[in-house]
Amino acid sequence: MRGLLTASVLLALTACGEPQTVLAVQTASGAPAPPTASAATEATLAVDGWETSVAAYAGIGSTAPEFSALHPNGDMFTREALRGRWTIVGFDAFDTSMEEERTFLAALNSAVDQDPDLTFLQVFRMPPGVTAPRVTKWPSVADDGKAATAFGVAATPAYLLIGPDLTIEAYRGALSATPEDGIKPVIWGVSEIRKQVAAPG
Repeated sequence: MRGLLTASVLLALTACGEPQTVLAVQTASGAPAPPTASAATEATLAVDGWETSVAAYAGIGSTAPEFSALHPNGDMFTREALRGRWTIVGFDAFDTSMEEERTFLAALNSAVDQDPDLTFLQVFRMPPGVTAPRVTKWPSVADDGKAATAFGVAATPAYLLIGPDLTIEAYRGALSATPEDGIKPVIWGVSEIRKQVAAPG
């Protein structure tokens, strides 16, 4: 692991079963371009539950863009808080049409809680005029779409798997798109990708 999480951020990301207040997200100064990766960084092995090809998501193999979020206790949450752990970052809309997806999110968060080296963070896109944070049972942040734009995520819900060195390793769309699979392939895929990163080629 290349970095350590501060106690407050670790607590915010790994709390199990307790409601988490949504944090306000800001992208770092300037407008970073969506991440891109060269063909040389593209994963060559298919992984069930995830897309590991730049054809599916151009950011595969690139470094996660900078972003920051203000924690209710006054601490600043930044991209660096993700360093040193595997993280599934989910992008979602703040509306009632996503209720089916949130059923899967609850199961995903429960499964992630079983792995001390994996965490889940959800980024809500707030609609214009809505300022009240959404309270969830898993770690969440919220913004006006700037974070999704920085990551190059055009449609939600969508999920990225980010490695301990902040490399974007995989992408997938809605969990509810394959309801018969549940979240088992997602967790199994994370395990397979971790093995590939640990012992490439």
